[in-house]
Amino acid sequence: MKTKLRLFSLILLLGCITTAVFAEDEALQFPAPQYMLPMYDHFTCNYLNAEALGRGFTTIAMPGGLENAVNNPATLTGDKTAFYLQVAAKPPINEINEDSDQSYTAPIPFGIFGVSTKIYKNWLGAISYNIPKSVVYDAYDIYYGQGMGFVSRNPTYYLHQFTATLSGKTGNFKYGLNVQQQLHQFNDIIVFYTFDRVDKTYYVVRWQPGLLYTYKNYRVGLTFLAPAEKKMDIRYLEYDTKFPMKISGGLAADFDNNKISLDADWEQFSEMDSKFDDRLTLKLGMEKRLRNNTFRLGLMSMPGVFEGDYLLPQKPNATSNDTMWWNALNPGGTIDNTDQLYLTFGYTYYFKGGRLTLSAARDVLNNVPTTQIAMALAFNAEAIKGKKFLFID
Repeated sequence: MKTKLRLFSLILLLGCITTAVFAEDEALQFPAPQYMLPMYDHFTCNYLNAEALGRGFTTIAMPGGLENAVNNPATLTGDKTAFYLQVAAKPPINEINEDSDQSYTAPIPFGIFGVSTKIYKNWLGAISYNIPKSVVYDAYDIYYGQGMGFVSRNPTYYLHQFTATLSGKTGNFKYGLNVQQQLHQFNDIIVFYTFDRVDKTYYVVRWQPGLLYTYKNYRVGLTFLAPAEKKMDIRYLEYDTKFPMKISGGLAADFDNNKISLDADWEQFSEMDSKFDDRLTLKLGMEKRLRNNTFRLGLMSMPGVFEGDYLLPQKPNATSNDTMWWNALNPGGTIDNTDQLYLTFGYTYYFKGGRLTLSAARDVLNNVPTTQIAMALAFNAEAIKGKKFLFID
């Protein structure tokens, strides 16, 4: 009888070990620093372009200012020097792990600033600074000394992007190129079994050609964000990070004072890690102009790319006595369903030499109920000299 019990216990122990090893093998191990990963896009993404945000963030076949050119350089329009400033807000949301009380925030209320101008005949140019992604995790606490003290970290990720745009026109075709110079800023990167503050910033260049074809009151747009690679050394670990390609296409039509637009974005995230799904984002928008006012409405469907368990990066060969204080913490987490469907609204008032826009978007699926609000001011340089600048009837 004792022999049978020992055999049963041994089988049970081997089963537990096998299950744990298998679960670890199945869990996602980060292919890049945590919060730049696409499984966090449901909150980290900032939708630059207040006008587009109101109409489901459709941009690819819609002519506009430099804010639109950030998404498709061929859509840049205007024969006067113009400025654009957008501020944005993302109310905090709870962390997506069910067993966590932390939240995500984005304290910098800034979206995009830049200037566009006519260079020569049919050639336009623009430069802008924008923040396509931002998140602060509030907060990650490590207790030590039998709980008498703790170390608090706020993992942070900001993507600072400087975009130079060049756009030309031949007949019914417009074409353009964006050179996106990106600074990926990380603070308080979490590496299990370490108390060090790890802050890093990496520079990456992305190239984005675009095309826009117009026939009567119909338009077709296409743009391609080229893939890139970057080796990221975060002191304890090295990542050969891949930035996957993104292909976007759009259709738009004008009917008197009404416009309707449809976009599709395809991003090859499986190149970043085989556990990620590729993502197809669909967008639909419409707008109607009445005198000095434009009203917008839209939908944007953005599916998640990963659902399951992940492991936090760990310090290799961690042997310090300090590592014992990490034993009470979970070395990983779980990503639940992050599919989103945004309902969007927008309004623009046109004044002499410029326009003022307000927009909002809200996820209605409530898997991760994110809200974004944007306010933008666009104006021509010549309008500043006028006595009635910002004058509203």
